[in-house]
Amino acid sequence: MLNYLKNRLQISRMLNTTANETVAAASPLSEFAAPYVSEYAGVIPGGEATLSVIAFAILAVIFYSVVMAIFQTIKMMTRKTKTTLDDHLIKNLRRPMKWISVILAAYLSLQLFYPDFNLWGHSLDNLFTIMFLIVGTYTVNALFSAFMGWYAEEMAPKTDSKFDDEIFPLFKKIGSALIYVIGLTIVLSTMGIEVSALIAALGVGGLAVALALQDTLGNFFAGVHLLADRPVRPGDYIKIDGTDVIGTIEEIGWRSTRIRTWDNNIVYVPNSKMSASIIINYFNPQEEMGYAMTFGVSYDDDPEEVIDALKEALARTSEETGKIVEAESSTVRADSFGDSSVNYKVIVKIPVYGDRFGVHGEMVKQIFYVFKERGISIPYPTTTVYMHEEEKGKKETRPKGKKKKKA
Repeated sequence: MLNYLKNRLQISRMLNTTANETVAAASPLSEFAAPYVSEYAGVIPGGEATLSVIAFAILAVIFYSVVMAIFQTIKMMTRKTKTTLDDHLIKNLRRPMKWISVILAAYLSLQLFYPDFNLWGHSLDNLFTIMFLIVGTYTVNALFSAFMGWYAEEMAPKTDSKFDDEIFPLFKKIGSALIYVIGLTIVLSTMGIEVSALIAALGVGGLAVALALQDTLGNFFAGVHLLADRPVRPGDYIKIDGTDVIGTIEEIGWRSTRIRTWDNNIVYVPNSKMSASIIINYFNPQEEMGYAMTFGVSYDDDPEEVIDALKEALARTSEETGKIVEAESSTVRADSFGDSSVNYKVIVKIPVYGDRFGVHGEMVKQIFYVFKERGISIPYPTTTVYMHEEEKGKKETRPKGKKKKKA
């Protein structure tokens, strides 16, 4: 990274030379306007300051109008194209072009009336060179964002893999950060700050920064690991084992993963925790999944009659919800003996994990109706207590009585 920034210094020197030549071209303008400025400065209240403000306002309106006219013309022309790249470019370049028109108007107005303007040891040309470089960096980032937006909208959906959809948000942030770092390097070089010494200092201080930001860096590399290994993807419905976090992944960022829960809340989980946790992915390998429900029925009811009633309740549930896949192939069977009931299990296939709430609720309701129609009872949990009293001289015991109570 340090060698890369050093190489950028050579580019910055060339850019500085070009920018200085561009802004210096306005110097003849100040020489040409000098006689007129001297003539009117003494007549208008405020003198050169007022004239400078008036010139700035007029030039800003002219430049802004020209920029807007050009953009409007290009926008009309791009309506006939099939690609959306030009639309993204126009949208993202509109703001930096506005800033360029305002800065250019300010430069020309000051050049006309204050050609010897100096601020903190920087000449007018040098100051506006720095400003143009800052706006230029912003413009380059706008072009980069336009290309990324176009690719994500138009090209990524056409690919078979979803990897580009998942890596794009992180790649976009890294690319933008790199553009601004390079731009900052060029601006500092233009201001006369020795960037080579600064880069060397960064090399020495890099270890301290890395130690201070080890949690942040750990989350960053964990995020890269999640995107590369792809145990989960944006759009997957997951559960982090050992926690109450369950929901849909919205974005895997450079520091944390954003999860939207079923109650429409957002949970931010650090990537390092995501990478170290056991994750249940309900959308992998496919969104369809099996769902098991257990129901207890009295020991007094015939198992065949109960299974038949459960199948009828299942058919009604499928008809009401439309959320059971191949309901006729679902499994209904006796499962186990409970403390106060025979437990039956119903296993169905549902389209997505989130449908389980509606299916389960409707199944309980339909079982209640069907069991009531057929006279099948759902037992209350009961506890039987036997009390024994040992007679004197006898080892035998007999029941004293029994008592039932509701649990």
